[in-house]
Amino acid sequence: MKGIVTTACAVTLFLTAASFAAQDKATASKQSKEVQQDTKTMTPNKTAKTSSDTVYGKVESYEPGKSIKVTVPGKIVSTKSFDLSSKDATVDVASDVKAGGWVSVVEKTDANGHKTVTVKPSTEKHPSHAKKTDQ
Repeated sequence: MKGIVTTACAVTLFLTAASFAAQDKATASKQSKEVQQDTKTMTPNKTAKTSSDTVYGKVESYEPGKSIKVTVPGKIVSTKSFDLSSKDATVDVASDVKAGGWVSVVEKTDANGHKTVTVKPSTEKHPSHAKKTDQ
């Protein structure tokens, strides 16, 4: 009888912990923000197109020099991964970025297809404004 009660308690504890983890991820997804922007610059010689994707969210996982996964708003896809190891990208990650912290990730692609990824801690969980960058 003790074994059944102990097992039941352990299962209940596990399910409760899993429920809180799922709620935390859902809350983080609701508090996250993503802003996508395409910019065209016309010069006498050509038109240059740049795009940027800015994500404010909670770091779900982070492997320095490899990748970072951040919560994004949405019901189907709740995280977005960024490649930090690409040879064709310039990557700048603040030294105090860690799993569980809130960050802003800016991924820019210039007219030549070169990507720049910048990851910084975010002081706001859900910013009421997103900084728009034009280049």
